[in-house]
Amino acid sequence: MDLLTNKDGKYAVRPLTLANPYLYYFLVREVCNEKGWKASLDCFDKYNVPHITSCALPVLDNEDKKEPFHNSTTILNWWNSIEQRSLELSLEYRYMFVTDITNCYGSINPQSIDWALSRKKTSCPTDKNHEMAANIIRLLRAFQQGRNIGIPQGSIIFDFIGEFVLGYSDLLLHEALEADGITGYEILRYRDDYRVFCNDRDTLEKISYKIQHILESLNLRLNSSKTKISENIVTDSIKSDKLWYIKNTPIFNKKGVDFDGIQKHLLYILMFGREYPNGGQLKTMLSDLDKRVIKRLKPKKRKKKVEKELAEGVIFSEFSEETIEEPGKIVENIRAIAAVGTQIAIENVSVVHYVLRVISRIVDSMKDNKEKWDILGKVIAKLCKRPNSAYDQIWLQNISYQHDKKAGEYPYDVRLCQLVMGENEQVWNTLWLKSELTSIIPLDSICDASRLKELTPVITFRETRAYYD
Repeated sequence: MDLLTNKDGKYAVRPLTLANPYLYYFLVREVCNEKGWKASLDCFDKYNVPHITSCALPVLDNEDKKEPFHNSTTILNWWNSIEQRSLELSLEYRYMFVTDITNCYGSINPQSIDWALSRKKTSCPTDKNHEMAANIIRLLRAFQQGRNIGIPQGSIIFDFIGEFVLGYSDLLLHEALEADGITGYEILRYRDDYRVFCNDRDTLEKISYKIQHILESLNLRLNSSKTKISENIVTDSIKSDKLWYIKNTPIFNKKGVDFDGIQKHLLYILMFGREYPNGGQLKTMLSDLDKRVIKRLKPKKRKKKVEKELAEGVIFSEFSEETIEEPGKIVENIRAIAAVGTQIAIENVSVVHYVLRVISRIVDSMKDNKEKWDILGKVIAKLCKRPNSAYDQIWLQNISYQHDKKAGEYPYDVRLCQLVMGENEQVWNTLWLKSELTSIIPLDSICDASRLKELTPVITFRETRAYYD
């Protein structure tokens, strides 16, 4: 039985199948019996290729935490693997190609299920799964009253079958790109939605043509109305309705801030900055956010039950309460937070130091030192790549000086930064002066060596009050 649901309030419809329970059982049994499950796992292992991530495989509920509603785990998986991951990738890539497949499930050629399970025309074909594919195709035809095109919608098992074909397309795409020597990209796919990241626009277009070619061979086509290349990865990674909500929410009220999360607060500031680039209020907003972060990271006291010890080695069953102090922490995706903050800095040069103060404070709170410097390294690389980044580099060096000194290398090309690192750089053009005059210029005094020893990865302002004003 099919239920037609209206997609846009007008003429577009989506059929949802209320599955015959007997056919449903037979289909699940075909996939989940010992032989079928082994074949499925083997296929998905082969579909798992470098630089292309399928984010739509079914996920299990968290056993330790009861989810508030039945599909919250799936929504959380989409949020983590697509939205948050896209924000993270904005630190590494300049362009994002967005597209989806027109009427994906309704257009799938059942024969392509056999091609997918046998991995036809790939480097890892197999002849072991033809019987399984034939049984699945026969059952899908029964679900649709004999129609031999498309697969039903409305159940996890149909999504799982669809992932055979779409995962197979990932494998074909990877091998096609590899054969053409195309590198320097990252692809996220959630069912029929694609996000392709790259730093070169021409390469991105080549990848998009490859995707079209592969999908066409499987009777699938891209939706031209939803296809675009974006340079605004941060905001285009967020659903438009969510962005509107963030932008139009009155962020401050009598209780404090409406947004619990630091990331939403930063997105609000980013959208404000697009309305009023380099506006003076951006400094106030970023200062207020910095105060929130300081408060969030402030150590908190809590009471802990401790067993009483009557004598050495003798524990009594009664408990007493002991007050302990725990460090504060940011529980959100810090890499995504850094990505949003970096975008604010890129679009609003006058507040670079304010943004970097927030980013440096949040990232410094992380315990994993390797992860911490991986994030900071991407922030530094992103800001240093843009033209006329001298002002950015001077502030960035405040964060990385101790790390750079220990590593014996640094990424900055500004002469002042090189002077800080001990390089004998000529800050000014003195070729027109006599050598006895240039030799007495005290270049060493430009940089206060005693202050360098005090530098930490967290940016601080010399006169806080003036900056807050």
